[in-house]
Amino acid sequence: MPVFGLILFTAVTNAALYFVRAEVGRASWILTGVLALDVLVLTGLLYLTGGSHNPFSSFYLVQVALAAVALRPVQTGLIALLSAMGVATLFMARGEMPKALDVLCGVGPEMPLQLHLRGMLVSFVLTAGCIAVFATRLQNVLRARELELAKAREQALRQEQFAALATLAAGAAHELGTPIGTISVAAGEIVRVSRETTLPSEVVEDAELIREEASRCRGILDRLHQSAGDPPKPMLVELLFDRLRARLGGQIGRVRFEPVPHRLAVLSPNEALVQASLSLIRNAMDAAVGGQPVVVQALGKADRVVVTVTDWGEGLSERVRAHAGEPFFTTKRPGAGMGLGLFLVRLVAERVGGTLRLEDNAPQGTRAVLELPAAV
Repeated sequence: MPVFGLILFTAVTNAALYFVRAEVGRASWILTGVLALDVLVLTGLLYLTGGSHNPFSSFYLVQVALAAVALRPVQTGLIALLSAMGVATLFMARGEMPKALDVLCGVGPEMPLQLHLRGMLVSFVLTAGCIAVFATRLQNVLRARELELAKAREQALRQEQFAALATLAAGAAHELGTPIGTISVAAGEIVRVSRETTLPSEVVEDAELIREEASRCRGILDRLHQSAGDPPKPMLVELLFDRLRARLGGQIGRVRFEPVPHRLAVLSPNEALVQASLSLIRNAMDAAVGGQPVVVQALGKADRVVVTVTDWGEGLSERVRAHAGEPFFTTKRPGAGMGLGLFLVRLVAERVGGTLRLEDNAPQGTRAVLELPAAV
């Protein structure tokens, strides 16, 4: 009965430990106490089943190995010391051990040598198996942590890149504001003089175009300056689509926006998200062939919002797909793009814990999938 009582006690405490494992993982002293209790229970079981003559006394090594991989050095030393004391206790108490199991099971000094050797073999296999399982789980945990650390470092690097680009954008907006303002004023003067004198209509049209483009550049710079310090905040996807329609202007006919689910919202820097989505749409418009419109759609997925931009172009080769999103990588002709569009989109997504991926759109074309956290 004492043996079965210890076995039942071990089972009950392990079941209880399963439900409080989160607290155990946060407090190493709790795990130290649990391992110390295991050592005491093992000592009791061995004491009742032959003591130092029991070949399963090597199970102390399992406790020490587990402590070595899970505890601090001082705590590991305590478990090792407690295990050594348990073994010493079994040696010193040989004359006081119960005799009932010696008679019933042949455990003790009278155990036949062959039976003892077989017990040692079983004990070695079980001990080695337990240590191998612990070591394997430890390696898996270490690999997982290394991957998490690598992802965290990559994320930190991208955040630094984003901060550097935001600073550069703010500086560019500040530096370019004055010359663009001068160009706009000069173009306005040309238009004013044209009303007082006779100038060729082509000159007037060019001056009007210069003033319009300068005004457009001013708006772009203002948005860059605004997005440089834009914190993540909720934004309705329907509002996002409305702002995209306004930015597209005369090109709106080439884009089809699918209906948005009711009250679907994302958590992101609003202006940066508009610019990122607009970049995806313009890339899709450049790739589209055959007059097929670019399709923009948004769906809710658990705690995420998935925005897709689909075109029916020629698709992406494996080489292009592998490098898409890298800074200054572009397949456009010289002067048509700098290769920063997808890179900036990816930075905006990763800034708030989202992702960007490019998929094949069967039977042809490409689908850009932008996943962002949903606003609660």
